Amino acid sequence: MSEWNPTDPEAAKVFYDLTSWDFDQQAELASALADAEIQHSWEGTELVIPPDAEDETDAIFADLEQRLQIASTDDTDTDTGDDAGDVVARELTDDTPITDYDLTEWADLERSLVIESLGVANIPFRFDVGVLSVPTSDESRVDDILDEIESGDIIPVIHDGPDGDVVPFESLNSFFLAGERLRKDARDADGLERLLEALEIADPNRPPRGVELRVWRRTCELAESLADALADDSEPEDVQAIAEALHDLLRPLI
Repeated sequence: MSEWNPTDPEAAKVFYDLTSWDFDQQAELASALADAEIQHSWEGTELVIPPDAEDETDAIFADLEQRLQIASTDDTDTDTGDDAGDVVARELTDDTPITDYDLTEWADLERSLVIESLGVANIPFRFDVGVLSVPTSDESRVDDILDEIESGDIIPVIHDGPDGDVVPFESLNSFFLAGERLRKDARDADGLERLLEALEIADPNRPPRGVELRVWRRTCELAESLADALADDSEPEDVQAIAEALHDLLRPLI
């Protein structure tokens, strides 16, 4: 698997706009990408993948669109590396009042998370030698984003796996799908498998990129409780109650 960091502003990326896809369709897509071991991340409703996975991803889209009867989506945008910042960092107009932030002391990963967060928030910005420039009209929103990153509520993490080849969001997605299955059937084998796989790589102190630390820790706590309930052969309704709580916690994030 190629090395690819979705938080790197210089990394080549391919975007798929899935605004028209509903929640269940996006969940099916996330599951198919995980099964195919395709690295990916999300920026709002946009799927982001490395360019070398585009052909395989297109094939998955074609299969899902046919199987789920989804209208074909051709809204892909390739960001080719040398001009990577042009897609994410929208240029400010010369007559826009701006506010500058000196982020030269910030780590590269923190600055990458700033770039992604501003893009998701649809805030125009410019980065020049560690100085962030944003419209003064968006200053309060930018202050909130920077405060969250600096306080550690949002921690940028690239990989959870021991060999650096597991996209961290996949552990969150696996927990969600486990909760989705086990809340319906406390003995669902696929749900149990996903739960155990995610627990193997999950670290309560290292949340996936863009996920608040307190939410991630609660996720891991519920997942551990769910695994313990299954191991103890608890009553099905008790297992399903924990799975329901896990599912409901993660649904807004998936």
